[in-house]
Amino acid sequence: VRRGSPAVPRDLGRWKPADDLLLINAVLQTNDLTSVHLGVKFSCRFTLREIQERWYSLLYDPVICKLSCQAMRQLHPEAVAAIQSKVLFSKAEEQLLTRVPSSPAPSLDTFQELLLRHPDVFYPARTPKALQLHWQLLRQYHLLQDQT
Repeated sequence: VRRGSPAVPRDLGRWKPADDLLLINAVLQTNDLTSVHLGVKFSCRFTLREIQERWYSLLYDPVICKLSCQAMRQLHPEAVAAIQSKVLFSKAEEQLLTRVPSSPAPSLDTFQELLLRHPDVFYPARTPKALQLHWQLLRQYHLLQDQT
């Protein structure tokens, strides 16, 4: 490292713009870096420490933040939509979904209505189909309120 030049982290190239966008959205949804580490599939395997360091860098390192923001802005809208569809569900979202009865099986309209009634709770990119799929997982693992 030359004198006067900032130290550049060695793993700078491992974090792709898609990873940064996924990290930011997942943390905003869960407020929990451990959940992000356990529940998000990035382009490569990052340790919890690497995720913590990247989050810190995005928040407090102006150079990393600027480079990351520029790179994320270059992502194709379809790539952004695909990333947004992978965002973890928050506890508040899951609480609303667990209230949907296990039978009779709800239609897509049920989940559309849930989105319309709670726009402040659900992540903006959520679709009725995404809610239905997540509800089906909750039902499969007997996590709905009307299941014992």
